[in-house]
Amino acid sequence: MNDTDLQEDSYPVCFVSSRITELFTEVIRSRQITFAQWYELMTAPLDSSFSEYEGDLITRLIYAVRHGLVKVVDEV
Repeated sequence: MNDTDLQEDSYPVCFVSSRITELFTEVIRSRQITFAQWYELMTAPLDSSFSEYEGDLITRLIYAVRHGLVKVVDEV
């Protein structure tokens, strides 16, 4: 095994580009989430392309709402 093999195996690069990722970023920046965005998050696991990473993001947003870090609003 040479250094190149070790480097490729040890550090996989994964670019995640999805609506959930964009929504997570938007909500964390504004510290607000609308009911429409909340509904979108709650129905995301029904999508067949839903990933474990996206599940982690949703869990973090639920935590943020429950602990008052993100406020649920009618409209932004």
